[in-house]
Amino acid sequence: MKKLILGLAALALLLANVTQLQAGPLNVLVWSSGNADGNTPAIASWLQASGQFGTVTGVNTNTTMTLAQLSAYDAVLYFSNHSEGQDSTGIGNVLADYADTGKRLVLATFAWANQGSNTLGGRLITDGISPLLFTTSSAYSNVTMSSNDGSGFFTDVHTINGYFHDNVHLSNGAVSRATWSDGNTLLATKGNVVGIDLFPEDRFGTVSGDYRQLFVNSLAFGSSAPAVPEPASLTMVGFGIAGMMGYAWRRKRKTAVAAA
Repeated sequence: MKKLILGLAALALLLANVTQLQAGPLNVLVWSSGNADGNTPAIASWLQASGQFGTVTGVNTNTTMTLAQLSAYDAVLYFSNHSEGQDSTGIGNVLADYADTGKRLVLATFAWANQGSNTLGGRLITDGISPLLFTTSSAYSNVTMSSNDGSGFFTDVHTINGYFHDNVHLSNGAVSRATWSDGNTLLATKGNVVGIDLFPEDRFGTVSGDYRQLFVNSLAFGSSAPAVPEPASLTMVGFGIAGMMGYAWRRKRKTAVAAA
């Protein structure tokens, strides 16, 4: 019996190790609305080029995506551009549903523009799920990153210069991790949701510095895909199970012989 208990304990340890394995590569969605004159797939391309993700898909559509569509990805970056009749409430609701799954959600300008249908609404805003909320309207001015908290979001991020950003304030419970030179929050977090007060579309030439690395880090740092067991660990578990079954069979056979 002692051997059986020890064997079961060893097997439990093996199973625990399998659940703690490193995650596989993240599959990321970049979803924009109102960005017809931009190039959302190009943003996906430079995120992909970082080598930090499995796949990165860029989609610009004003049609509200479904939770099932979003849930196919381990992390989502959403931003809006022009107000072109998108359903800001519907988009905010489905992004809130995605955030509720615990996966990484990154939001960016013009999500807090206060300009119309390009401004996020729905449960994402009313429930304070977004780390940032709009204060007045968009801020069209040159700014530089003035401070950051040195966390993993800023690994290899030394300077950022921007123009398109929003006047924002923190939602209850959100943590400011970086600020702009005009006093606005540059990056804030609330649980698994990251708010970046910067427009990621760079084809207009209004942003420079290490902004791409900031978006890479915001999608990757502290987030993970479902764990994928290593073959060696699965083999060890298999041996453990086989050993327990063999021991149980020998015990049963020994008992049967003794009874005879």
